[in-house]
Amino acid sequence: MKNWYLLLISLMAALALFLILSLFYGRNTQKSLELDSPIRIILKSLDGEPMDFWDVVNRGIDEAAREFGVQVVVTGPRFEKEINDQIDIINRAIELSPPMLIVAATDFKKLVEPIKRANKLDIPVITVDSGVDSDIPVSFIATDNIEAGKKAGEEMKRLMEGNPRKELAIVSHIRETATAIDREAGVRAALEGMNIIGTWFCDVEQEKAYKISLELLKNENLGGIVALNEVSTLGVTKAIEELGLSDKVIAVGFDNAIQELSYLESGILKATVVQRPYNMGYLAVKTAVQYLSGESTTPFVDTGSILITRDNMFRREYQELLFPFGQ
Repeated sequence: MKNWYLLLISLMAALALFLILSLFYGRNTQKSLELDSPIRIILKSLDGEPMDFWDVVNRGIDEAAREFGVQVVVTGPRFEKEINDQIDIINRAIELSPPMLIVAATDFKKLVEPIKRANKLDIPVITVDSGVDSDIPVSFIATDNIEAGKKAGEEMKRLMEGNPRKELAIVSHIRETATAIDREAGVRAALEGMNIIGTWFCDVEQEKAYKISLELLKNENLGGIVALNEVSTLGVTKAIEELGLSDKVIAVGFDNAIQELSYLESGILKATVVQRPYNMGYLAVKTAVQYLSGESTTPFVDTGSILITRDNMFRREYQELLFPFGQ
């Protein structure tokens, strides 16, 4: 009788363990998502002005696509300023009836219409990096650009203390793109009360940012320039370096291209706000998979930003972020 009792207890324990392990396995093994066609991803630019930022975004996209077992097709205009080309690419993608569109919008307002069209055809849209003036997208994966702009502005304000040159300028990228709008708003909020003489747009062309900066630097009252993306930062710092003005004109920028980090280490660039482009690409695809699997998604995912200076750029915790290619 005692043996039967022990056997019964053992069987019940084994059954309980089996149920627990089955539940655990079910929660941690994602069922493969089967799609009839690839997810279409339309970035701001692919082959035009080379930018480390978009290379890293693509790495995140590739990693997530492999991990979740989905096919993606990444396209985009050659240059970020080619807004109408991006609209045409989105419209052609809609004709293919993809299960999902992921869009990095080159323009806050002009891209609303193609996204409305996708919505009418029941094609869900996720925006990444730069959003649109619409609540149609099921999620927006990006830096909180107002907050990032404030970080750049607050650092410029701190660095300008004691600078006899009191005028400031902003060199931005595309006039109506959401990243430019929000970052400038953040910078201006942080620099309220200081003398900002204007904002110039380089259309994401480094040479144009450089020439704009050469003209700005003729102003002997100019004490600082805030540059709002990778390309504008490289144009501004190149001009300051060539004119030997790094002790008189403070440059604060965005992003972390290898050349930007070189300028930071040499003191020509005083600080840069670094985003997490790998996370943007990865989370955009992950969120698409979650949505298409019927899971809930978050309307806005803040991928974060960090102010990097020469004093903290070599901290261990920032190395993977600053040198994503292992350089």
